[in-house]
Amino acid sequence: MEWKKLLLVLRIFKENWYSFAPLLGVLERDKKFDNLAILFPKDFKNLSDSKIKDMVEEYGRIIFAYSFFTTQASLVLKELKKLSEYIYSLGRQSFTLVAGGPHPSGDVRGTLKMGFDIVAVGSGEASFPNLIYNLQLDKPLSNVPGIAYLHDGEVIRTESQELQLDEFYSFSEKFDLFPPIEISRGCPHGCKYCEVSYIFGKKMHHRSIDAIRKHVEAYEKRFKDRGKIDIRFISPNSLCYGSKDGLKSNPNALEELLRTSKSFNNSRVFLCSFPSESRPENFDEEVAGIISEYCSNKVVAIGAQSGSSRVLKLMNRGHTIEDVYAAVDCAINNGLGVSVDFLLGFPSETRDDQYKTYEAIKRLFKKGQVTARLHYFMPLAGTPLAHSKPTAIDKGVLRDLYKLGRNGRIMGHLESQIKASEKISSFLGLDKK
Repeated sequence: MEWKKLLLVLRIFKENWYSFAPLLGVLERDKKFDNLAILFPKDFKNLSDSKIKDMVEEYGRIIFAYSFFTTQASLVLKELKKLSEYIYSLGRQSFTLVAGGPHPSGDVRGTLKMGFDIVAVGSGEASFPNLIYNLQLDKPLSNVPGIAYLHDGEVIRTESQELQLDEFYSFSEKFDLFPPIEISRGCPHGCKYCEVSYIFGKKMHHRSIDAIRKHVEAYEKRFKDRGKIDIRFISPNSLCYGSKDGLKSNPNALEELLRTSKSFNNSRVFLCSFPSESRPENFDEEVAGIISEYCSNKVVAIGAQSGSSRVLKLMNRGHTIEDVYAAVDCAINNGLGVSVDFLLGFPSETRDDQYKTYEAIKRLFKKGQVTARLHYFMPLAGTPLAHSKPTAIDKGVLRDLYKLGRNGRIMGHLESQIKASEKISSFLGLDKK
């Protein structure tokens, strides 16, 4: 088969550039793609008809690849409509539009209806390189694992290939993308508002210590001129690194992770802070002691989500508000400050539920070095609540929360998240229901 000259154009948003780093890391380590041309337009929205025409004349075949969240879906659709005008005027057969990431994985059919040709579903480290290879050789899409596409109006989905995190790197040296190191993927809890369990599955997979050591070595080499090297991690539940079931923490594995990462010259290690927050039922005295000893962050993030026992059950959180109080006590006893996350606007949440969250925050503040970070519910693709409307925050609750936090102890971007949630609801047509 003829190997065609091809250009890969990546649409990277600043909010989710993490997702492209491992994909590019796979491509750069595979000799098949040594001559693959890759473009990162600085201003993707202003790609002109003439610029795209020049691309076609030079390469013949162009792949436009997007990765996006549900919060970005309306923006992507707007961009895609403008891009499609140029594409159709130049000949649709020269272009392939590919989508991946949380929203496309959660709403495959809807994403294809937006105008994309192919959706990479779930983990893209296997599907994306295979897809590029098959497109270059004009091989059938049915040979590519973990993708979806339309055929005669029907959605065709190929079987996904299970990956272990050790099979790829989460960074790209060639393109200088060094995000926090992904140490775990998947989550057994299945919180109804969160995409992780529904995209990556409920089995938790972990990157091995040896593989993490190789990552830290690469990061140390890249940032050696900075003096201090910050090592951060990505995990759906950082305190369950190395856990067999993903439910109970593994203190020995956790300590080995932190000790190994901290053993390099001038490295500072951060865990239980964004983007590796923790669950309260895993935060006990032993774990708190390990975090206090090894980590440079002296404030830990703990997800409470609600002060209402009723709402916690509806969320499928799997813990109680008492677990939150106990976790905060353990952190404070070990010299750590705490930032506690709460989610307001959950579907069917009542004024009474919201006031219970207010009371929980008030009680937590009395414990000492505690702040609260507020979030607003968003209907995310692929979750059980993808088509559920948020509940408005009661004005009295909002007033009292602002009073409680006037000294800076309540943080978050509640107003912008409410607007983002409204935009999602409009995009999904929930505002018409």
